[in-house]
Amino acid sequence: MRRFPAAFLFILFALPVAAQDPSTAQPEKLFKPYVFPIRDFSLQERSGNDFHPSDLRGKIWVAHFFFPGCTGVCTKTTPNMKRLQELYRGKSDVALVSIALNNDTLETINRYAEVQNAQPQQWLFLTGPDEKVHGIIWSVFYNAAARNKTPTPGNEVVHSGSLVLVDFEGNTVGYVEGAEDNSVAALKEEIDRLRSRRRLESRIPVTGADMPWFNALLNSSCTILLILGWIAIRMRYETLHKILMLLALAVSAVFLASYLFYHFVVMEMEPTRFPGTGPARYAYFGILLTHTILAIVVAPLALTIAVQGLRDSRKIHVKLARWTLPIWLYVSVTGVVVYWMLYRMSW
Repeated sequence: MRRFPAAFLFILFALPVAAQDPSTAQPEKLFKPYVFPIRDFSLQERSGNDFHPSDLRGKIWVAHFFFPGCTGVCTKTTPNMKRLQELYRGKSDVALVSIALNNDTLETINRYAEVQNAQPQQWLFLTGPDEKVHGIIWSVFYNAAARNKTPTPGNEVVHSGSLVLVDFEGNTVGYVEGAEDNSVAALKEEIDRLRSRRRLESRIPVTGADMPWFNALLNSSCTILLILGWIAIRMRYETLHKILMLLALAVSAVFLASYLFYHFVVMEMEPTRFPGTGPARYAYFGILLTHTILAIVVAPLALTIAVQGLRDSRKIHVKLARWTLPIWLYVSVTGVVVYWMLYRMSW
């Protein structure tokens, strides 16, 4: 059973390291930025209710243009919308909006949505008169949709294959060509960036962006307390030494709680990626890796020497402290270094 806390701490602190795999970076060129506010419009949702863009204010959403029976670009864009739903299933801040272009009935739209296993609260399907819908595609999303002058079955409407990303304030951010390979990966990168920005700007009651700074402050405080505690015991001020070292232990406990809150509640276990490249990236990973491993090691050691010190088991306390203090100092200092490299340096 003693191995369980160590295993838990390893998984906890190793999470940011594992998440930093540079191979997961998605190609940015697939996502094409264009920013403008979404104008108001009204279409009928498959539930029968009227839909307005303001209904999704506070959410990040992706607009998609299709029609049931389409044999063209829809055969690639609709499966990609389905993939997005699987990626963000249950995430209340992400929505998908598919707009039908062929004046399809609610019955037809609902059958199509059921085939896609679309979740009603997350993946919305809109329909309306084709002239109205096509006008919205042109004037609101600045994309193409028009009746095919020489229609064939499955090709009644000529339209864009764009997947348009809209932020939580109701502004478009950009788009990907939904039929392209890796378009979902490129879109996911932008959605995750927006979600992180939203969480960091939300009040908790401080902003999430304050949490890394607060954690770095705790590490700095711990470093100072450890150094003062070492000085105190060298000067034979045992009571002061105990107070300072117990304060360092308490600060470390607060740091752990704050770290957990930031990564599990604020960031919802999603990693913060290091933006640097080249030698800086290798240096960052080297520091982060040693910091993580030694943080796992020092936690039980710090608790043990504290207990032994309070029990006045001086021989064991001094023997363990000679190893624990430098490790503890290294973890505290590198915690600040990691924060500085991740949030304060320009790469």
